Amino acid sequence: MWHMFVFFFKLGFVSFGGGYALIPMIEKEALLRHWLTAEEFTHAVAVAGTSPGPIAVNMGTVIGYQTYGALGALAALMGLLIPSFVMASLLLFVIYRLRKPAFIDRIFYGLQPVVTAMILFAVYRLGIGQLGQGAWGDRLLLGIVIVGACWLMLVRYRMPPVFILLFSAICGVAFWS
Repeated sequence: MWHMFVFFFKLGFVSFGGGYALIPMIEKEALLRHWLTAEEFTHAVAVAGTSPGPIAVNMGTVIGYQTYGALGALAALMGLLIPSFVMASLLLFVIYRLRKPAFIDRIFYGLQPVVTAMILFAVYRLGIGQLGQGAWGDRLLLGIVIVGACWLMLVRYRMPPVFILLFSAICGVAFWS
């Protein structure tokens, strides 16, 4: 359990860009330490993504719970939250002392391409990498149609996200069961 806390503690310090950018790192460690199998990891991402809150926190909680129970979930959760709390406090202190937000804006602007690349890699590993050999055409096309429909529902018709999640769940059960 200590290894889990230390891993999520280190991950908490590099969590720029949100949880989706951390998925490849979490996957590598979870498979390396045999916390989860590849299939269990995919299910954990699905559960964490549909649960309210940041996906990295949800992933840590799910992985910790599946591996060590409630204490494992608490260890992973604290490992992720302590660095964020410390860094946010220090960042606020520095910004308050420097009072030069343009400098801080340039730092975050420089981080955007890295975060984008990590999110795209997570999409590739969890989406396209899970399609299998013969399913490329049909499943990929159907997935693109479902994403397009969800985007339309969200942007054009301004539907609440809960309906979009429900629609996606129904499509998943109907087409991939």
